[in-house]
Amino acid sequence: MGFENVLVIVILIGALLFGAKKLPELARALGKAQSEFEKGKQESIHKASAELNDSRFKQNVLDSESRTGDRIT
Repeated sequence: MGFENVLVIVILIGALLFGAKKLPELARALGKAQSEFEKGKQESIHKASAELNDSRFKQNVLDSESRTGDRIT
């Protein structure tokens, strides 16, 4: 059974359970939820990357201070 057949079966079951008029609303809500999830995922990745870069910068400063004996404040 291919993906297309499974999709048709899912749509038919959805139509039976929720009615044909509700399916577009459900699909719209699912699409919005998916886009919000992707947006949150991208924000988390960006935040983690920024924190990692900040941590690496601080470590480089500390390494530089230990080699030169200078303190940067």
